[in-house]
Amino acid sequence: MLNKKIVQTAHDYQTLMDLIQSIWPEVFEPIIGKAQVDYMLAHYQSLEVIKKEIQAGAVYLILEADGQPVGYTAYEETDKQVYLSKLYLDKTTRGKGYASAIFDWYEALAQGKTLHLNVNKYNKQAIAVYEHRGFVKVGQRVADIGDGFVMDDYIFEKRC
Repeated sequence: MLNKKIVQTAHDYQTLMDLIQSIWPEVFEPIIGKAQVDYMLAHYQSLEVIKKEIQAGAVYLILEADGQPVGYTAYEETDKQVYLSKLYLDKTTRGKGYASAIFDWYEALAQGKTLHLNVNKYNKQAIAVYEHRGFVKVGQRVADIGDGFVMDDYIFEKRC
């Protein structure tokens, strides 16, 4: 069973940071390289940035199985859409149905709205999961994030 815990306390923030430091390099270094991963961790997944996002309305959740943190997710909600900004699971827990459980939850949360996300064009594993879940590619974007790095993403959506 997968549980979701809203990030609120200092302990939650530390658990979240531990998950990010563990999961991000494993997922993204093969796709974008260590230098860009380090840059993005410092500029987009730092404690300060996450706290600002939460203050602006983002919701970060620690995903737990059997009382142990196994991943995290984050989203922002408006009247018309739910933007799924992050969904990461530890490699040891993949294939256990946790992603399906979290997508079921997101689809219920987004009922009557559009579920929206961005994914790196070369993250074939994630793209396959999104397409399997009924997401449709609706666009692409290349965003300059500084220091010569770009985010080269597809945009996917699903009407719920």
